[in-house]
Amino acid sequence: MKAYLGVFLGMLTVSSAFSAPLEVFKPWPGISDPLLMSGNFVRTFSHLPLKATVRDDRKYWTSDWWPLQKGNINYRWNAPRPKGFNLDSPSKIKAQRMSLQEIAELAPSEKFDLFMGRYDYPLKKDVEKRVSPDRSLWEGICHGWAPAMSNHNEPTPKVVMNSDGIEIPFGSADIKGLLSYYYAYEHYSPNHQMGSRCYTGRTWWRWRVGEECIDDMNAGAFHIVLGNRVGLLGMSFVADIENGAQVWNHVPYSYHSTITHGNLAPASNAAPETKKVIQVRTTVDYVFSGNRNLWEPVLGSSQQILKQRTYEYTLDLDSAGNIIGGDWISSARPDFLWLIQRTPGFNEKFARLHELLDD
Repeated sequence: MKAYLGVFLGMLTVSSAFSAPLEVFKPWPGISDPLLMSGNFVRTFSHLPLKATVRDDRKYWTSDWWPLQKGNINYRWNAPRPKGFNLDSPSKIKAQRMSLQEIAELAPSEKFDLFMGRYDYPLKKDVEKRVSPDRSLWEGICHGWAPAMSNHNEPTPKVVMNSDGIEIPFGSADIKGLLSYYYAYEHYSPNHQMGSRCYTGRTWWRWRVGEECIDDMNAGAFHIVLGNRVGLLGMSFVADIENGAQVWNHVPYSYHSTITHGNLAPASNAAPETKKVIQVRTTVDYVFSGNRNLWEPVLGSSQQILKQRTYEYTLDLDSAGNIIGGDWISSARPDFLWLIQRTPGFNEKFARLHELLDD
């Protein structure tokens, strides 16, 4: 469910289209400015839907987070005795003699190497460098799963043939794992991130003490992103939904906001030029990753996992009704939000991955 996001989540990478001075958009703290995610967001509260769901019903699918502790995409999840280490991958001659069922039991990495005609298994070897039975169970590639399922339709099972005539069956979970791995480690794109990862103890770039981190993402900024991405665009974004030291990347699927108090007096810490404060309760349905792999798709079935988080917060409005700030009331709140663009094409290592997709 959780995963390291790498150095790119420690640093804010913003393209030139989003590089206007943050000071223009006061009172947002620099790391909490919605400008980091888009320069075109609507900020008028009354123009943002109070209830919405993403529009594309072929995306936003549940998948495993492919724990590094289990071997990641080297995990033979479909075998009678699943394993992710010390794999005896078949030679070309052996693979030619194997049944479809025997090949179906191989790991996603092994299958893809066979599909590419690579009998030295370079992808499997790359994965081996990243995994260990000593890793924590939460460490995986949900940072690849989240953008993969946001940008690609849920894959269906396929049987494909390599250049040597070997037929290779891929289950939906195999293809999801390969896509997630690609976005986790092979896809390079500007990362538009708002808020910052919470750390505890000494790290290479900051010091924080205790499990509860300081507020580094403004509640008003969160409402703007949610209302624009899901509410107006029918699209989503990735959120670290817990504000503790570990990272849980999941994707909002729908939300429902209720105004619980409509005309509060501005507090002493309200944003400058605040004329009105409202209190809001927002319930967000997130698509969750789960420790399960299935041959068939999960959308529309009981295997699709949605879980809720409810947030309470205030919003500071100016005289025009624009959201200019806010404050969290609930202890539950997301830690950071981010976006990564869809890959324009796969690199040489994954050159035939597009043949497995349903886009």
